[in-house]
Amino acid sequence: MSYLRLYSRDVAIDQKRLIAQRLIEIALSTFHLRTEERYRMTIQFIAPPQMSGVDGPQAAIPRGADFLLEVMAHHLTEATKRAFAKEATAMLNQVVPMKARSRIARLLGIRVDPVRQIALQFAELSSAISDPFVVDPERRAA
Repeated sequence: MSYLRLYSRDVAIDQKRLIAQRLIEIALSTFHLRTEERYRMTIQFIAPPQMSGVDGPQAAIPRGADFLLEVMAHHLTEATKRAFAKEATAMLNQVVPMKARSRIARLLGIRVDPVRQIALQFAELSSAISDPFVVDPERRAA
């Protein structure tokens, strides 16, 4: 079972479907999962909150990055993390559209580097947790 969260801005629904399909394929191959485990993966797309003011909560996407991809899975090794990061980064750079400022710069004849900055966070999934994204209602109310 694997859980992935992609924090991003302005991704259309059809692109989200394509990204989800490709992330599943990448996870299956790099984490050496069985084909039927594709139905046990959860992928979430989260738009980060707009930040205003100094005292607001921390931004979900690190400064300088275009995306943050959180990956939670079992038995993560450094080799599987590197393989997943390499494939996911290449795929996101191909699939996700350019920012508006990059499109404008290109229209003005300014050469733009198409590579996006993608932050990745990996966490080992505990076998005791069935769904790491479920918030305990008692903790939330406190």
